[in-house]
Amino acid sequence: MARMRSDPAIPALVEAAAAWCDPDHPRRVEAEERTLAEDNRFTEEALAFALNQAFSELSLQALETWLDGRASRRSVRVGVLEAGNVPLAGLQDYLAVLLTGHEFVGTVSSRSPHLLPAFATEVSLCGGPSAEFVSRKAFFDRVEAVIASGTDDTGAVIAGRCDRSGIPVGRRLIRGNRFGVAVLDGRESDEERLGLAEDALLHEGQGCRNVAVVWAPEALAPDPVLEAFAVFRGTFPAHPATTGSLTMQQAFLKAVGAPHAHAEGMAFLVSRGAPEVQAPGHVRWVAHDDVEEAATWIREEAGRIQVVAARADVLSRLPESWAHCELGNAQRPRLNWTPDGIDTVGFLTGLA
Repeated sequence: MARMRSDPAIPALVEAAAAWCDPDHPRRVEAEERTLAEDNRFTEEALAFALNQAFSELSLQALETWLDGRASRRSVRVGVLEAGNVPLAGLQDYLAVLLTGHEFVGTVSSRSPHLLPAFATEVSLCGGPSAEFVSRKAFFDRVEAVIASGTDDTGAVIAGRCDRSGIPVGRRLIRGNRFGVAVLDGRESDEERLGLAEDALLHEGQGCRNVAVVWAPEALAPDPVLEAFAVFRGTFPAHPATTGSLTMQQAFLKAVGAPHAHAEGMAFLVSRGAPEVQAPGHVRWVAHDDVEEAATWIREEAGRIQVVAARADVLSRLPESWAHCELGNAQRPRLNWTPDGIDTVGFLTGLA
């Protein structure tokens, strides 16, 4: 399969990523400062983590391995609509479009309008393909294929717009609501419990990979996990908006007599009950009699679950086909992870 515009993209991406790995790089510093001034739930600590994590993944070997020699037969304008729930939410889609030889036409969320455009500018200055960012109003007039992430309701609206714009189903990759799940067996180490805290609380629970439901043995006391959550919040303080929303939720739990625990200052909230996803930052603790009980529920809810996190011994008891990771890695996805189980590069190289 012939290579197209992706050839100059890899060295340019590697060079730009290396620059952005430096926390003092001027273009990164400016983008961070402008991002933190927007109406979002990003914190300085979590934003720095996200940037460091993302750009440390962009090595020459990782990019070439992910691409695996694949390229598109012809270049089309691929429009990418991304949510701004976590920092750099659209980075993987941006990379995939460039690497497969397509033209990138993106929109940015009002909550995070600076990071991806600033990095895209860096890539073009390093000799890589340019990217175009347009308003949502102009978006569908500019694109031939669509990748979009958001709520299920947003996805339905985007599908309708695709219909009206004549973009066929085969040229759409629309992702909906997803969340992460953790399965504990009570043998977790201090380090693994701290990893669970990162999986659940980083980015204020806003991401599709954030652990929202924790399955734990009936006899397991939550205290060591709560202590790990508190330690994590000592390094990654909660955003003020999170503490405000959790205060209201805690008041409701207290009023209805639901068992729950929270940190001083409402830096996190954990409630015990049925396996139901709560508001971001509010983690649901669910008791199980055996790991298989949790696995049965996960099978039933597979369409809504992005990732399952557990320690290695527990993962070995779960189906290999599930998207999974060890505790502490939900917020550290590899470059080639497949959101909603769909290979983005495969989708893009299949466009005709």
